[in-house]
Amino acid sequence: MNKTEQEFLNALDTKLWKAADKLRNSIDAANYKHVVLGLIFLKYVSDSFEERQNELRHLFTVDNSDDNIYFMPREDYDSDEEYNKSVNTELELREYYTAENVFWVPQHARWKYLQATAALPIGSVLWQKEPLAGEEKGQDVKLRSISWLVDNALEQIEKENKKLKGVLNRISQHQVFLNNLVLDCRISIITNNKYLYLGLIN
Repeated sequence: MNKTEQEFLNALDTKLWKAADKLRNSIDAANYKHVVLGLIFLKYVSDSFEERQNELRHLFTVDNSDDNIYFMPREDYDSDEEYNKSVNTELELREYYTAENVFWVPQHARWKYLQATAALPIGSVLWQKEPLAGEEKGQDVKLRSISWLVDNALEQIEKENKKLKGVLNRISQHQVFLNNLVLDCRISIITNNKYLYLGLIN
């Protein structure tokens, strides 16, 4: 890890700690940091990713100025369906994000997905794995717990962003202290508390 990357991670850590302090209330002091920092980090990187994605969508579909090389004219496509599909495919190219120092966030690690999935009953089928050789279909991946859901998101982000390798702590080991209801409440608080999120970026 070079000096620039280390400085970035140190600055991010400071921001996360400030925001985490605002969520301390109902969590045991010895363990809350491991859980809340992970949740706030996921919200932070997801919002940064979504902001960049919105910028790109504007460039692809709205800004037709001569100096915008990213514009995708609707008339180049046979139908709205084809056009929208092409735009959405382009939005999932990681180079557009990493070029602007935005962490690449896989779909199953994005905050809106986590928020929606955390509200599902435990045992709900989330997706299917790629089938192994000789299999007609892959195995179902089911929601085991909200801590598993969060850990899976952290693992995917770490896997896709080399500078984060070995940096993100998993929260499953603290499940004894936090049940699914409490974790779901933490997710709701982080989602709905605008002041908390301002604490991340100021």
